[in-house]
Amino acid sequence: EVGKDPHLPRWRGELYLQFHRGTLTSQARNKRYNRKSEFLMHDCETLHALSHALTGSAYPSEVLLENWKLILLNQFHDILPGSSIEPVYADSKAQYEQVFADGVELSAKAIASMTSHMDLAEDSIVVFNTLGFARTDIAVFPKPDTDDFAMLDPDGGELPYQLSHDGKVLLLAKDVPAKGYKAFTIRKGSPTSFPSRVQTDGKTFDTPYYTVTFDENCNISRLYHKPSGRAVAKEGEVLGRLIAYEDRPNVYDAWEVKTFFDEKFRVIDDVQSCAIIETGALRTVMRVVRRFGTSTIEQDYIFYSFAERIDVQYVIDWHEEHVLLKADYPVDVNTSRATFDIQFGNLERTTHNNTTWDAAQFEVCGHKWADLSDNGFGLSVLNDCKYGWTVKQGHIRPSILRSATDPNPNQDREIHYVTYALYPHAGAVQDSRVVQEGYQLNVPLYTSHVNAQKGDLPAAFSAVSCDMDNVIVETVKKAEDSEALIVRTYETWNRRTDCTLTFSKPIRAAYVTNLLEDRDEPLAADGSQVKLSYNPFQIRTIKVLF
Repeated sequence: EVGKDPHLPRWRGELYLQFHRGTLTSQARNKRYNRKSEFLMHDCETLHALSHALTGSAYPSEVLLENWKLILLNQFHDILPGSSIEPVYADSKAQYEQVFADGVELSAKAIASMTSHMDLAEDSIVVFNTLGFARTDIAVFPKPDTDDFAMLDPDGGELPYQLSHDGKVLLLAKDVPAKGYKAFTIRKGSPTSFPSRVQTDGKTFDTPYYTVTFDENCNISRLYHKPSGRAVAKEGEVLGRLIAYEDRPNVYDAWEVKTFFDEKFRVIDDVQSCAIIETGALRTVMRVVRRFGTSTIEQDYIFYSFAERIDVQYVIDWHEEHVLLKADYPVDVNTSRATFDIQFGNLERTTHNNTTWDAAQFEVCGHKWADLSDNGFGLSVLNDCKYGWTVKQGHIRPSILRSATDPNPNQDREIHYVTYALYPHAGAVQDSRVVQEGYQLNVPLYTSHVNAQKGDLPAAFSAVSCDMDNVIVETVKKAEDSEALIVRTYETWNRRTDCTLTFSKPIRAAYVTNLLEDRDEPLAADGSQVKLSYNPFQIRTIKVLF
């Protein structure tokens, strides 16, 4: 039995493979499809669990299972690593797009089932939040068939909105409940004119949270974070510069990034155009178009009036070979460790090269974000579909694209979409909201336009919520073999924590179960609440009957 023999060696921490680092970035389309499909099925499970509980609609267990199987199949060696031959990616593209088609249909069906039962006094936009915490965020929906309209909170307060550059309505949806929904009223008539809180002269952008200044190459020459009184980078350093590294590993082209990759590079400063394409009460957008070789890189910098985050949306028409494309974010903090998001938690790695083991981690895996912080300030860089990072010597350098030629001679020569985000924060990383910001960047709010109607469902609802920010309510789904509700949670900041989960109605029976939803252990319930204790990074799955 593991741990019984004192003579057996024990290992604590990450088992880092000093090999095949290129697989974290190769075949960018599959990396994006993997992230998007995982979250889409997560959302479908949540929406159908809500619909099943509220309206009694059928839960599509078989369709969900088949789609999860396709997602898992495409995580197999060598598909997701990006090291397969070209025909594999024709097959996987078709399979992923089937998952997306099913996901769109499934989510729409669940939303339609719930909205058809809602009691709404006026025409409304119903906003659904599939995340495990209440959020204030932008909800996107088509423009209603009227020129003048106002958007109201359930308490009658008017909310700001604006039209995007592509003609959609962007609404600041406030306090949408965890694992639930909230209806916002559409009322005909002239809206209040909310002033923009993003001031700009085209070079400097000033918001309530930060001031950003761009240089002549449309890179960030200064990012000053107002709540902490700190500049992100040292004077003279540039944030967000794109760097093209020559990427010619000795062997295993699609698999490898070699330790000498950063010795030969070009900075991408060829700016073709720069213009503000959108401004309003919620955000201002500046578009920068760059040229590199025969490729075009379009960057939309998004500055929000209500959030500390700065989003950078990329559209890249890529035609290069043997190039590793990275962005560079220097951070002025005193730290020897960086923190990386992983599934159900995060881990730390060294940022120095004191030993050969430290130096070997020049390209590592991370999911939704990576962070450099000291105890007073830090910067998190977030993304919606990438996995490769270099975080050394005070620089965060996410890997955007590679372009190997073997075994797939056409790898990644196509149009790519990716969003990165900058999230400066006061205090240490564990005192920030980077976990929540990472989820919000990856998981959109869902919307539905519903006319006034009579029904039996309220205008706002939360299936389950938690009173501790470091305990994440991740998954809500129907049990595999019963009518029970499954709630998967985890502790994310290495803290022993006591918390309370609050459900939407009184609990008949509750159990702590495992990932297979068996070996149930009874859990005491008090009305609609259960109390739980967590060890650091512990994953706990709860089974609830109402």
